[in-house]
Amino acid sequence: MEFRPSIESRVPYETYAALAGVSITRLKELGRSPLHYQNRLANPLEGPALTFGRAAHCAVLEPERFDHEHAVWSERTDGGKLRPRNGKDWDAFEAKHAGKTIITVDERDSVMSLQRAVRGNELAMRYLRQGDPEVTMRWKTGEHLSKGRVDWHTKDGGFDVIVGLKTARDCRHFVFGSAAAKLGYHLQWAYYVDGFTAITNRRAKVVEIVVENAPPYAVAVYIVTTDIIEQGREEYTALLDKLAECEASGDWPGPATAEQFLTLPTWAFSRHDGVEDLGLDLT
Repeated sequence: MEFRPSIESRVPYETYAALAGVSITRLKELGRSPLHYQNRLANPLEGPALTFGRAAHCAVLEPERFDHEHAVWSERTDGGKLRPRNGKDWDAFEAKHAGKTIITVDERDSVMSLQRAVRGNELAMRYLRQGDPEVTMRWKTGEHLSKGRVDWHTKDGGFDVIVGLKTARDCRHFVFGSAAAKLGYHLQWAYYVDGFTAITNRRAKVVEIVVENAPPYAVAVYIVTTDIIEQGREEYTALLDKLAECEASGDWPGPATAEQFLTLPTWAFSRHDGVEDLGLDLT
């Protein structure tokens, strides 16, 4: 059957995850090494942080679904501590809420605080007041089948806007910008922009809403500039080329393929700048 690019909202995460195609999340693993990429394909990343992030997305972007899809574990000991998630009570609770995502009452309270912070922020609501959540896109990048899951799609002044929602410890621009570079968010933004254009033949701007994951749950809204998109495009394109090489050769090496000389960062040598050797105390 001939492949047709597609874009669809409200696709369940499990359905999206099962779709064929290269996701940018997995592709970024190739930047570490082809071996790590293969490992991520076989072992999808899961854990409390991802569960919390998905719950936050649901609460902010699709609040009407939250109670239907989540169950809250709130059983406490006589001392007031939250009971561990094991034992007979936990097994019974898990069976009763089969099919739902289980979060703790503390996680639920934090998610609700995040929701109130974002939905109470006028800058954020400019983009979230109308639109479609959890938009699944499928397209081709060269010979590769690509897929992406956009948090939110809306229109602003008649123009398409791809909106992302991120939680962070610190939403200030110089801190979040550094984290974005380290985590490769710019590759994701470029990948989604190019995918949207490939499917719709329209250009879109990218807006990222960042909310801190602890009190006071500060919110910042960032417009992602074209130079960031271009940098991300250059990097993800290089990774796709590398992926094609590995697929053609069948070779998936790790990050070290030969003996190397070990180096230390510059700051590690600062203690030997000569001042200490002279016995000088400048405090």
